[in-house]
Amino acid sequence: MIQVTYSYKNREFFQLEDSFMNQLAQMGVRQMHALLEPLSDSLLNENGKIRINLDQHPKIELEGFSSQIKNEIESIMRGE
Repeated sequence: MIQVTYSYKNREFFQLEDSFMNQLAQMGVRQMHALLEPLSDSLLNENGKIRINLDQHPKIELEGFSSQIKNEIESIMRGE
């Protein structure tokens, strides 16, 4: 099972305090799951985490995935 979290100023959030921001965050999580839907069978055996970093230079970090799955996720995110 994969976990999607948000990070801001080195703090990790599973749920944001502001209800509007939390709604946006949940939409982002649903979109991330939809993007990765083609890999759903492969992701069942993974225990990785996708951290969406919202700092000055936004980025998405992948942790705990096997190298093959990590490469596939990165390819999907690049639109390949």
